[in-house]
Amino acid sequence: MEKRLKIKPKAGLVGHALTLVGDVLIPLVFAFIVGSIFSVICGTSPFTLYGYIIQRAFMSTGGLLNTLGYATPIIITGMATALSLRAGIFNMGIESQVILGGLTAGLAGYLIPGLPKPIHLVVCLAIAALCASCLALIPGILKAKLRINEVVTTVMLNSITLQVATFLTNSYLGTGDAYPHTEYILETARLTQLNSKYRCTTAIFIALLIWMALYFILKRTKLGYEIDCIGKQWEFSDAVGMRVSRKIILIFVLGGAVAGIAGATEIMGVNYNFTPTFSANPGIGWDGFYACILSGNHPVGILIYAVVFGALRYGAIAAQTGLGVPLDLINIIKSTLVLFMAVRLASQFAPAMKAWVASRLHKDDEQKGEAKT
Repeated sequence: MEKRLKIKPKAGLVGHALTLVGDVLIPLVFAFIVGSIFSVICGTSPFTLYGYIIQRAFMSTGGLLNTLGYATPIIITGMATALSLRAGIFNMGIESQVILGGLTAGLAGYLIPGLPKPIHLVVCLAIAALCASCLALIPGILKAKLRINEVVTTVMLNSITLQVATFLTNSYLGTGDAYPHTEYILETARLTQLNSKYRCTTAIFIALLIWMALYFILKRTKLGYEIDCIGKQWEFSDAVGMRVSRKIILIFVLGGAVAGIAGATEIMGVNYNFTPTFSANPGIGWDGFYACILSGNHPVGILIYAVVFGALRYGAIAAQTGLGVPLDLINIIKSTLVLFMAVRLASQFAPAMKAWVASRLHKDDEQKGEAKT
């Protein structure tokens, strides 16, 4: 008996390690293999490309600060996505909430003068969070009250929000310059840079505070437990009095507020004015979604993947300048990584899908038999 008790933990540890390899490393390896093929097509050795990205992103203080600067909003949007996915809700509109948060923070940054810097920063972030949460409230109500598919409504809102923001920036809110943008925000609305030469600002501390707060909510609170239950069994959660409709609306509102802060930090810490394309290629919200999916919806994994994506973003820019490699190559690597992860998830849920289909067919056969009798 003692030998069995000693062997089981070891076997469990080996099994966990093998699962880790299958879940993370294999999709990552295949993604980099595909990236290597396209790297060769572009005329650059894969070893040269990946070595260059790692060196520029992590091997210097400036590179690390730039990497953290690109990773900051991805941490925030990744946690906003995790909040909804944990409840089994696919909020694909994080990008629209990022855009609206950036727009409203940019407007508050120059339309509200005369405030001390700490108060002005809080006001800009609060306005961005409030406006983005109101936008997220629309699909939240449609999902909770009318059971309308949230994927459709949130994806549509992405396009609508971008088009409206572009129109406003080109017309009423623009400055008339060659490219559309709003007025520059005041100095009191600007986040402090950790080093004036690099991208990282005090927004990294805001991102870590949001990460810790949502991690605590999801893992240590009653709301986090209820969110987890809703994601596993909607009908049962409603039957035991969890008020699922209210929780769904709350999840959308919280996620929207967090995503709005992500957009605000980019405007207040990096751009200093709003441009409709500040979150493009592929978008801060989409990068956060990818980080959440790849990490298995785990907060620690989101933090790691956000840094990886930040390194890829900065490394891609450096590689384009230093090696002549197009930016789209990095997007190919990230997209391929998501594709292989989706294949893994599909194979993981295949037995459950087969069992569900078999049960439905069996039920249909029973109904046909009853109809004949």
